[in-house]
Amino acid sequence: MVISNEAVLPSTITTESADYNRVEELKAFDDTKTGVKGLVDTGHLKVPKIFIRPQHELVQKSDTNLTNFQIPFIDLHGVEKGEKRRDDIIQEIISASENWGFFQVVNHGVPLNVLEDMIKGVKSFHEQDDEVKKQFFSRDRIKRVKFNSNFDLYKSRSANWRDTLTLQMLSPDPLDPNEMPIACRDITIEYTKHVTTLGYTLLELLSEGLGLKPDHLNELNCGEACTLAAHYYPACPEPELTLGTASHTDPSFLTILLQDQIGGLQVLHQDHWVDVKPIPGALVINIADLLQITSNDKLKSIQHRVLANHVGPRISVACFLTNHFNMSANTYGPIKELISVVDQGVKGLVDSGILKIPKFFINPPYDFNQKKTLDSDVQIPVIDLQGDHQGVVDGIKNASEKWGFFQIVNHGVPTNLMDEMIDGIRRFNEQDDEIKKQIYSRDFTKRVRFSSGFVLYQSKAANWRDILTFLMSIPDPLDPNELPSVCRDVTLEYTKHVKTLGENLFYLLSEAIGLKPDHLKKLEWAESFVLASNYYPACPQPELTLGAAKHRDPAFLTILLQDGLGGLQVLHEDQWVDVKPIPGAFVINIGDLLQIISNDKLKSIQHRVLANHVGRVSVACFLTVCLNRTMKTYGPIKELISDENRPVFRDLTTKEYIQYFNSQGDGTDGLDKLKL
Repeated sequence: MVISNEAVLPSTITTESADYNRVEELKAFDDTKTGVKGLVDTGHLKVPKIFIRPQHELVQKSDTNLTNFQIPFIDLHGVEKGEKRRDDIIQEIISASENWGFFQVVNHGVPLNVLEDMIKGVKSFHEQDDEVKKQFFSRDRIKRVKFNSNFDLYKSRSANWRDTLTLQMLSPDPLDPNEMPIACRDITIEYTKHVTTLGYTLLELLSEGLGLKPDHLNELNCGEACTLAAHYYPACPEPELTLGTASHTDPSFLTILLQDQIGGLQVLHQDHWVDVKPIPGALVINIADLLQITSNDKLKSIQHRVLANHVGPRISVACFLTNHFNMSANTYGPIKELISVVDQGVKGLVDSGILKIPKFFINPPYDFNQKKTLDSDVQIPVIDLQGDHQGVVDGIKNASEKWGFFQIVNHGVPTNLMDEMIDGIRRFNEQDDEIKKQIYSRDFTKRVRFSSGFVLYQSKAANWRDILTFLMSIPDPLDPNELPSVCRDVTLEYTKHVKTLGENLFYLLSEAIGLKPDHLKKLEWAESFVLASNYYPACPQPELTLGAAKHRDPAFLTILLQDGLGGLQVLHEDQWVDVKPIPGAFVINIGDLLQIISNDKLKSIQHRVLANHVGRVSVACFLTVCLNRTMKTYGPIKELISDENRPVFRDLTTKEYIQYFNSQGDGTDGLDKLKL
C-alpha cells in the first residue's frame, strides 16, 4: 500500500487547535483499539499531532557517505562444535558485537519457509477483522498475549507509527497455545522453537568469544525468557514527520530480528545512521543492555530506530531473550570472570575455569613470528663471580656489550633464600583473593601494590601475569609492616642480599667500562630499589598471548630470580633466544639508563616472557632512579667522553626519560630518539 498526503484529517482526532489537549487525543486514539492501522484504514491522510516528532529527532537520516556501509554479515555454516570454522565465526561475532553491536546471520538453522510463514502470520493477524483483534487489546503488562499500539503511549513524547502483537512465549514457562491468536498460532509456535535454539547457540558463541565456558551465559539464564514483539508498520502519509520506532536500545540480553524486505531499520554507528538493508533469509542480531552490562562493557548495546515510510505495511518480529521479568529481585552486573583480572588478577580468570583466554589478552600474529634462534644450544653468557677477577670483569664487559644479558653463579646469595623467595611469592598469589584485594591498586605512588599488568588499559594486548610490586627503597626504606605477612620476612632478608649483590655488580661494571671500581656507586644515581614479583598462571591458550610482551627495562640494572620453568627470551641478532634456568643462578640485564650513562657501550636489550600451559614465578629487582626527583639529570659519564669518543646521548632529566619511555607504549622503540 502507498499513501499520499493530500487529504485532510477528520475531526475525530484533531492535529491543531487553540485548546489542543494531548491527553485527550491520546485517549481518543487508544479507545479505538485499532491502532495505527485503524487510522490509515479510515482514510487519515495526515499524521495526527501525537505522532509528530521534534525536528532534531528527524534531521539525521542515512548519511549519504555511508549508503554503501553495512553492518557485519556472518555465515554460520560450520558453527557446530568440532568444526574448523567455529573459531573464525566466534571472532567475527565478537568483533561485530564490540564494534557495531549489530550483525546479520545466514545459514542459522531456521528454515526459509518458516521465516516467510512467520511474516505472513503476523500480517494475517494485523489485517484480520478489527473486532477479532480487539479481543487481544490490552495495556496490562502481566498479560502474556496482548495487542496495542505503543506500549508507552501515555509516557513517550511522541507516538511511534506502528502496532504490536506481543507474545511472552517463555517466561520461563511455555505459553498456553490456546491463548495465542488463531491467525498465527501454529507458525508462531514453530518459529519460536527454531529461534530459541538459535539464541542458545548465539549465547554459546558469545560465551566462548568472551573467554568463558560455552554454556556460561546460558547457565546464567540469559535466554530463559523469550518475548516476541510482532510489529506492523502501516504506510505513512507523512513519514518525514514521524518514526516507525524512536531511537532506543533493547532492555534484554540479545535480540533476534526477522524483517521483511521493505527495510527502514537503522543503526547508529560513529554518530551516523546506517541502513540495515534486508537480506533474504537473514536474521538481524543485536546486543542488548543486559549483555553489555554482564560483559563488563565489552559487547555494545547500540541505539537503533525504524523510519516511517510511504510504502507499507512493513512487518518485523523481534525476539527478546532475557531473564524472567517477574523476578524483580534479580540483580545484574559484570560477570565475575570478566572482572577478576581487575581485582583478582589473571589467576582469578584461571580459577574460574576459563578454557579460552579473553580477547584483550590476544596478541597480534606478528608478535609471534620470531620464536627462537634455530640453534637451540645458543645461550646467554654464564659468569662465575668467584672466578679470576679480571676474567670476571672481561666476561661482564663482553656480555653487556654484545648481549645486554648474562647469568651469574656463586654470587653470594644463599640458594635456600632464593628458593624461599620464590615460595613466598607463590604463597602470596595463591592465598585467598579477599586478602590480595586489600593491597590491589593502580596507584603508582603506593609502595606496596598488587595488580595485573603495569599498562593494562594502555597496551594493545594484556600480559598473562599478575604482579606484586614493592618499592623497597626510593631511597627511604619501606616500612616492613606494609609488606604482606605471607612473604614479609623472606622479602626483607632477600632484599638485603640482593642489594649487596647489586653494589658488587656496579663495582664490576665500573671496571668493565674503564672506570674506578666505585665510580658508579659514588654517582648515587641508582637510588631506588624496586621488586616486581611476577606470577604467570598456567594458560589455556599460550600460543595466543604472552606472559610479558617484548620490552626493555627503565632502570640501570635488573637482577632477576626465576624458577626452573623457563619462558624468558632475549632478542639477539634478530632471533629470540631462550634463557634456560640454571639452578642457583641470577639473570642480569642492562637497563636503558645504564646504556645512556655508559655512552652506548653497554646495551639495553628487548626481552619477553612466553605464556605456558604450566605456571611460572619470577622476581625482578630494578636498580633505578628515584622517580620523585624528577629534575635530576642523567647523561653520558664525563670520564667516558673524549675527542675520540663524543657523547652519543644528550643529558635528560628523570621526568624527560619517564615521559619518553611511557610514550613508546611497549618500550620497544630503542633509545635512538635520545641520541644527539
